[in-house]
Amino acid sequence: MWIDFSSNEISNSSYFLKKKNEEKDYWKKSIFSFLKDWYSNKPILSLTSGTTGVPKVIFLCKEHMSERAIRTVEFLKINKKGIKGLLCLSTDFIAAKMFLVRAIIFKWKIYCVPPSSNPLKNIKEYFDITSMVPMQVFFSLKYLKYIKIILIGGYSISNILEKKLQDVSTICYATYGLTETSGHVAIKKINGPNKSTFYKSFQDVSLRIDNRNCLRIFSPYCMDSFVQTNDIVHMISNNTFIWIGRYDNVINSGGIKIIPELVEKEISSFIPYEKRFFISSIPDKILGEKLILIIEGAPFSLHIPNTIFNGNKKFYKPKGIFFISHFTDDLLGKFRRKEITKKII
Repeated sequence: MWIDFSSNEISNSSYFLKKKNEEKDYWKKSIFSFLKDWYSNKPILSLTSGTTGVPKVIFLCKEHMSERAIRTVEFLKINKKGIKGLLCLSTDFIAAKMFLVRAIIFKWKIYCVPPSSNPLKNIKEYFDITSMVPMQVFFSLKYLKYIKIILIGGYSISNILEKKLQDVSTICYATYGLTETSGHVAIKKINGPNKSTFYKSFQDVSLRIDNRNCLRIFSPYCMDSFVQTNDIVHMISNNTFIWIGRYDNVINSGGIKIIPELVEKEISSFIPYEKRFFISSIPDKILGEKLILIIEGAPFSLHIPNTIFNGNKKFYKPKGIFFISHFTDDLLGKFRRKEITKKII
């Protein structure tokens, strides 16, 4: 489904209300529902946040969303006519909504496809830009030649996927943002010349950390106050940081606080690249919480060398490996750690 935002007929909510009522597919109705709200006279939109926790309703100002959209497009230097975009994310999430806002402001022509794990499978023409989650990128590797720029967000990119992206011509960016920040506040280039190991915030954004080393974010253009996150980061400078993991995932095993995402990076190269996995914990009489590895799919033989658990990393060694046939996840492909772990306990 094509939407040409340079067309004169696309300028009012009644047009999209009509389109919404005509469509039978949920994903199309969802797109037109958001566009109807955007073109209405309401200055504030209500959105749902909470892909990593309990969902909550967030109220965002359209003016703030427009500012964030402009910052991203100007950074990417695609603020020109004739841009073609591919929308393959669900508009239930901020990433797709902000993709549409950028398309509206800069009058892009976009092709919309239903959200899936392999959205490029039937694509046969070239696009300037798309946004994807890591799972979509992984299953689209052989089709990325059709995309000039790809914005990757939603959750962290594995070491294996990042290595594979070094061999593609597509310019790949990892993005950082939340519903509360109206999308992107920081970005890093992960392949090609000038690639980076850390995120750099946009010029209008101020960064701080709290006593947990969790990121706090503020922009006078897009926020009324600092947005507190549960993302543990290592600050490189006032405007650059390395993402470490989620505070709500931290495991306390025998008094040692372990960030699961750090362990996952250490062991990722020893697990077949097509397998999804994560580090979790189960109750233990002695340790309180016992570190375990959970892998999606049928059981197989797995060997992780003890040498990678030397020194301070000795606490990273999983005390057990469990296989789950299928991970419970959301439309972003982000699996629900706590819900999956309960199946084991």
